[in-house]
Amino acid sequence: MCFKMYKKTRTSKFSSLLIVFLVLSILSSFGFGLSERIDGLVAVVNNEVITLTDIRIAKEFDLYDLKEGTSDKSLYHSVLENLISQKLVQQFTGSDVNINKKEVDRFIEDLKRGFEESGWEGKLDIFGMTIADLRDYCARYLSYKKIITERFNRSVVVSLKEMEEYYDQVYVPEQEAKGETLEPMVDILPEIESEVKERKTQGLAEEWIESLKSQAEIRIYLDKYMDFFQKK
Repeated sequence: MCFKMYKKTRTSKFSSLLIVFLVLSILSSFGFGLSERIDGLVAVVNNEVITLTDIRIAKEFDLYDLKEGTSDKSLYHSVLENLISQKLVQQFTGSDVNINKKEVDRFIEDLKRGFEESGWEGKLDIFGMTIADLRDYCARYLSYKKIITERFNRSVVVSLKEMEEYYDQVYVPEQEAKGETLEPMVDILPEIESEVKERKTQGLAEEWIESLKSQAEIRIYLDKYMDFFQKK
């Protein structure tokens, strides 16, 4: 069995595997619908499991943040890394960031509109899910995003020099490549500031998450499922 492992915690290997076994056994005992979703163990993050279906749902409903340059071959690894990051951040903070019902409802409505042509009900049926099931996944994703924003976004300051560099090095080349009109920098300063701030926030978040990984016990078993993914 192939696995990747970060720094160990005090929990022994035996204890970790025992906890995973008990968790899966309890979940499977709840009934056919739920056991259908517990169809493969792809990772264990400080004794919390991530399943094959977790990855498939996150991918199917775009509940992850795709890095630039991610290839189709590495997509599932990228989705898993996102889910691991979510687990670590929520474990560290105690998942105490409240996401109200209206936020989740708006998010799901946006998802629904985006998937109308590809068959919204069909996507749910693939997993035997209801909207209520999907809400749990969406709430966890939104909670993770909110934690990152509240931890870093407010403290990030963007200088005029950084905005100028973004305009010259990113905005102008992108517009020219598309053959579109260049807007004067002064007319799009709010958009530029927002984009630069988002990038700086993401950089700080990635550094923080890497530090959490270095203190965690993470086992990854994804490679044994790659043949399954390639058939999808």
